[in-house]
Amino acid sequence: MLSWKLVLLALYAVGFSDAALKIEPIYPTFNVPEYGSATTTCTNMDLFGTQPEWVDPYGQVVGPAGGGGSNDKQVSFHTNPDTGLKYTRMHLSNILKAASGGYVCRADGETQSININVYIPVTLVNEDAEKSQWMTYHESGSLLCTMRGEANTVVSWDGPNGPITDGGRYLITDMYGLTIDNVTLNDEGSYNCRGSIPDIGVATVLTIQADVYMVPKIRYPPINKNATEGTSAFFTCEAIGEPQPDYTWYDGSEALEDPAKYLIEEDGKRLTILNLEKDDQKRYTCQVSNPAGYDRRDGVLTVDIPPTPTRAVTQEKDERESVTFFCDIMRGDRENLALQFKRYEKWLPMGVQVDSRIVIQQETGTGPDAGQPGSLSLTITDIHRGDEGDYTCFARNNGGYAMSHHFLHVRYAPVINLDYSTKKVYSWIGHQLNLTCHWYGYPVPIVYWFVNSQPLVGTIGDVAGNATIYDFNNGSSSLFIDTKDSDFRPYQCDGRNKFGRVRHHIQFERAYPMKRPTNVRAISASSTAIQISFDNPVEVGADFPEYLRILGYVIGYSEYQQPTEMYEIIQNMCEPTAFQCGLLCIEKERRCDNFMDCLDNSDEENCNPQEDCPGGFKCPVRDGNLNPCLPLAYVCDQQADCVDGADESEESCSAYYRPIFYDMRLKGLAPDRIYQFRVAVMNEVGWGEWSFNTTERTLDYGPPSEPMIFNREPERNTMYEVVWLEPYDNGGSPILSYELTYSRVETADAKEHGRDPLTVPASKESETAPVFRHTLTNLERGTFYFLELRAVSTWGKSSPGTLNFRMPGGAPIPPPSNEPLGPGLRIGDLPLAAFIGIVVGSFLVILILLDCLCYCTNSCGLTMCICVHLCGKQSPEAKEEMEAVEYSAAMSTAGNRMAMQRLKDFETESHAVSDGDGANSEKIPATWYPPSNTFDRSNVERVPATWSPPSNNFQLQQELDSRTPSEIHLQELQMRKLGHYDYDYDYDGSAYGSRC
Repeated sequence: MLSWKLVLLALYAVGFSDAALKIEPIYPTFNVPEYGSATTTCTNMDLFGTQPEWVDPYGQVVGPAGGGGSNDKQVSFHTNPDTGLKYTRMHLSNILKAASGGYVCRADGETQSININVYIPVTLVNEDAEKSQWMTYHESGSLLCTMRGEANTVVSWDGPNGPITDGGRYLITDMYGLTIDNVTLNDEGSYNCRGSIPDIGVATVLTIQADVYMVPKIRYPPINKNATEGTSAFFTCEAIGEPQPDYTWYDGSEALEDPAKYLIEEDGKRLTILNLEKDDQKRYTCQVSNPAGYDRRDGVLTVDIPPTPTRAVTQEKDERESVTFFCDIMRGDRENLALQFKRYEKWLPMGVQVDSRIVIQQETGTGPDAGQPGSLSLTITDIHRGDEGDYTCFARNNGGYAMSHHFLHVRYAPVINLDYSTKKVYSWIGHQLNLTCHWYGYPVPIVYWFVNSQPLVGTIGDVAGNATIYDFNNGSSSLFIDTKDSDFRPYQCDGRNKFGRVRHHIQFERAYPMKRPTNVRAISASSTAIQISFDNPVEVGADFPEYLRILGYVIGYSEYQQPTEMYEIIQNMCEPTAFQCGLLCIEKERRCDNFMDCLDNSDEENCNPQEDCPGGFKCPVRDGNLNPCLPLAYVCDQQADCVDGADESEESCSAYYRPIFYDMRLKGLAPDRIYQFRVAVMNEVGWGEWSFNTTERTLDYGPPSEPMIFNREPERNTMYEVVWLEPYDNGGSPILSYELTYSRVETADAKEHGRDPLTVPASKESETAPVFRHTLTNLERGTFYFLELRAVSTWGKSSPGTLNFRMPGGAPIPPPSNEPLGPGLRIGDLPLAAFIGIVVGSFLVILILLDCLCYCTNSCGLTMCICVHLCGKQSPEAKEEMEAVEYSAAMSTAGNRMAMQRLKDFETESHAVSDGDGANSEKIPATWYPPSNTFDRSNVERVPATWSPPSNNFQLQQELDSRTPSEIHLQELQMRKLGHYDYDYDYDGSAYGSRC
């Protein structure tokens, strides 16, 4: 068996019998890039041939490595172990362009050749730098695609909108670049630059991301600014561009970088110049830039220097002299400078004032006593002490304003200030008080004190050793006295300076406790309370000032003939920070807050802040600009201090000396006991003389007294807070609870409940006792309510305390009027009566029209009834009956007469036949006649009073079926008159129903 290798060799030899040498690769030209590598193999197809060899284009045999070959060009010899054929492999590496050409393989006189073409490949020289490029909007843009390759290298471009051809807006340059004319935003995107060698078929692609940039443009440039020295100023600058531009601020040509002076914020868009000085007044430049370009705009800063007035001066002048003050500035911008004098809160205009002694004029700078040009001068001639005080120089320019205060002291003799000096005072032993003297004058007067014209020297008086002097070095001095019996003397104070000496006299009088009240009596008594009444002492009022004013009352009481006496003091017990109304003390913040907190609403009275006079007496008439609020000590002092003398009127004196107290009632007593009580009047001295004892018995146990309800406005549309005081008398047992009953009513003054009153319990617990609160909910808006409140104890319920209130919202309530209600109510422009008349008239017209329609179509209705009963018109039933009878007479042929006779016979027989007992008989009227205009009544047989249906129903049905329509119609009319409407036969008589 032959070896398979020999068979394969034989087949191989046969297959290649025409070619002794074989080169692989088999194509004629082998393209190899420069500096690349290539390998070719030459096989001698003759099994017994020699080893092939390679010859380069220069005719040099390529040898093996170490045998004539080199590292870049060498061969290797091989024998195929399977076929035994010899082949030589040529290795080319790092091949150069010069190595191109034909390479020949030869063996045994046979040759084969292959062309190796070494080409320069297409390479991207600046690939990283050229991957991302940009063009400028609305300008010509170039995209670079730097390549290296063969001279015949071809470049093509693809853009975001497809392939790009040379021409139009596009130009493909010799350096493989692309130029686009008038770049738009649509040109932004991805571009492919493709370089290829046509003969070889290789290509290289550079993908370029092209952005379209916009040259920056400042949309909001810096605006010229004015700022004041010492403050800060800022400029803003805003630009558009792509990409976002960078901002740089310049002072001329220098960039602003000092952080202590310049603050750059908001990504450079805002420049703030700090702590402005005059040197900061210059031009500032905002520059914006990006790779596409830049833009610059300027803003000018003007630094305004505020005025600094000349130094204020203080001058002293005697009365009748003259004085001049100047108003000018030492520093600041005089541009737009305004100067003006001011006297307290009044601006003084240029020229001669209302008081012609005062003249303001602008200085020209001429004369020995003139001021600087442009300044103002204020001159006062014939000075008197009323000119003393402040004269303000007011200067204003663009930088701001400033003032300097000139002051004029007028030298004059002391003058007493009666508003702040004591004129007359009442005291009592042990009472401490101050006597005050306040003097005007310049130089400031020195104050000296005297008692009984004897001087008080030093801080401890030599004459009155319990007096202490306090000097305030401003013309004021106070004498502190701890009153003793020897102090009730006349006092004097002197005001002295070098221009004179003046004495002020002070009356120091003794005050006494009040005399006893008279006519003390009990006016009512309950289980636990006694209400007391009495008359004030006669020695009260302006005629008895030594008794001062009534501050309150004290009631001493005890059980009859019991030694322990208790006291009830009735006076203003509220703290100075509170307001008293009746028995309540409320916070002063709740006064004049538009919510009634006092039963008498006194907390919401006199709420005008300009007219209110807390703690004093308010004059009803204002005296020019003078405050009408007087100290209480000025009331009823026999000197009119109000313009109209209201402070000395009888009413004012009575109110001052005899204050009103709302409740003179002893509470918390035991039921069914006899109490004795007495009353004393209180003033500043203390308790006065006691009245004589009076006795009264309290009632036995019983229901509590009625609660006192506050009349308050609702604070919400559907909720009302009921506020009340606990009863002054609990009936001898504790209050267990409260009961509220309320209902809707029609009027605001309802005295009893409406329909469906509701009763709800209210708790006796309250954090604000003795004031209790309960909130009613789900009330209707704009509705009147009547409410009753009862206190509940073990002895029953109290009499109700009542309250009427109206919820806000709903329809407005008309104001009360003396006119009749009707004429006052209107709907639109029409009175209510006219509107009602129109509605009623329209309704009557509609009824009349409907009645006339019924009369004309169906002969029915009110008009038809009137015509029948009052006018004698024939009714529709009678007319139909007549028509039916006439029709029957007209149709009285022989056959008809027979039918009528059969009907008559049948009716006669029917009345005559009965079943014997008559149990099922139907009653009909005793007589029945045909209509008189058709038949002779004398010829009609009377019908028995009762009749029964015939027993032969079949015969009856036959008789009924044989009736003519006229007979049926006539019989129906006759039976209708008799009241029979139940028929056994099937006949529709609806067309003949009653119509009236």
